[in-house]
Amino acid sequence: MKQFNKKGEKMIIVNRLLAATLVSMLGFSAVNAASNDALVKEGRKVFVTKKLGNCLACHTVQNDPNIPQAGNIGPKLSNMDTYPKEYIFNKIWDPNKTNPNTVMPPQGRSHKISKHQIDALVAYLQATAKAK
Repeated sequence: MKQFNKKGEKMIIVNRLLAATLVSMLGFSAVNAASNDALVKEGRKVFVTKKLGNCLACHTVQNDPNIPQAGNIGPKLSNMDTYPKEYIFNKIWDPNKTNPNTVMPPQGRSHKISKHQIDALVAYLQATAKAK
């Protein structure tokens, strides 16, 4: 191991290590943000596609003016970022567990959409709540 001649030399190495760590963390955040954007985009597709979730047939969603807002059978899906992801996932997977009288079909339990598609739908719903 190299002996340091000066205290300042140690600080230069420590600062370089910290800078390298910060750069790698920022890179990870950018990759994570890009993958979350892709998940949100996929969730939007599930929301509007008849052969998938077709959620817009019954629900409106806040902050997405580019989709029809005609659904009025189910509640308006607003402030979805205030609910835990697991709660929303379970409501989509099988809403009958918490509300046996619901008219909402069990999208996951009936295999209409996959777990991944429900995760994407949750990401979309939570993202629309944050959009302004």
